[in-house]
Amino acid sequence: MTWILYRWTWRVASPLFVGATPSGALNRCRVYVPARPFWGAITAELARLQGDNHPKYQQVGEDLRKHARFSYLFPAERIGDEWRAWLPEYREGAGLVWAREGGDAVLADRNLRRQLLGTRPATAVDPDSDSALDGSLRETECVQTWWRRSDGSANNPVALVGYVFIRKDRDEFVTRLSAIDRLFIGGDTRYGLGRLDHVAMRLATTVFGEAVDLAQPNPHVIASRVFAHVPFRDDLPMCGEQEALGGWDMTGRQQDRRVSGPAWTPGSRSLEEGSRNWAIVESGMARLAEGSP
Repeated sequence: MTWILYRWTWRVASPLFVGATPSGALNRCRVYVPARPFWGAITAELARLQGDNHPKYQQVGEDLRKHARFSYLFPAERIGDEWRAWLPEYREGAGLVWAREGGDAVLADRNLRRQLLGTRPATAVDPDSDSALDGSLRETECVQTWWRRSDGSANNPVALVGYVFIRKDRDEFVTRLSAIDRLFIGGDTRYGLGRLDHVAMRLATTVFGEAVDLAQPNPHVIASRVFAHVPFRDDLPMCGEQEALGGWDMTGRQQDRRVSGPAWTPGSRSLEEGSRNWAIVESGMARLAEGSP
């Protein structure tokens, strides 16, 4: 066995914003956290915990890339003593729906977003008049700290659930990662957004109920649908939705724009019958493994 698998649960302690394509004056938010910002938040926290006056962000980040793989984080609610994730899935005739682990509960995408997201108004200030700048009024969607009932009242607390694969010979990473009790992820963290409090880190044998192969150079998740973005390929027939991923690469001496895409979004399915082997690569994205059925 090359990898050891852990399931991570984090409580959303303050509104969380992970940006998606905006819509007019609305800054839209993803309802899941991709692996890249998750890796970035862990890198920052581990580097600061070392107690050095000059945190070695790049070194810590590269070590994590080599010896760990992170899944995407999906929203979860507490059912009894368990946190069960809501997972995306594209279904024929229904489009994107969200199915809860360990049950038959299913929500349409718009219903899940209505129960999970809220908005925060904001505007820029004109320094000459000390009043709102014309045309700058906007709203920002955020994952809230509590699930919302149909009448608008608070229901259960919101958590995020994901997985981390750690190389078997790197026990020190297990100790270091399990010691993290708080993370800040997403936008506007300096204003208090995006705080996650650690709930549990436990050994696991599956990823959201799907089989895994931990003896490969990159860990494999064996499933018909994907829980991460998958780069588009002409020879990979799938159904779902595609988007181009963009961002900034801050790991080098220069700050370069990074654009990759198009890519299939989480919840997309293979059109081939049966499960496929999806390799989780350093970026956290999934790729069809060589020799996969």
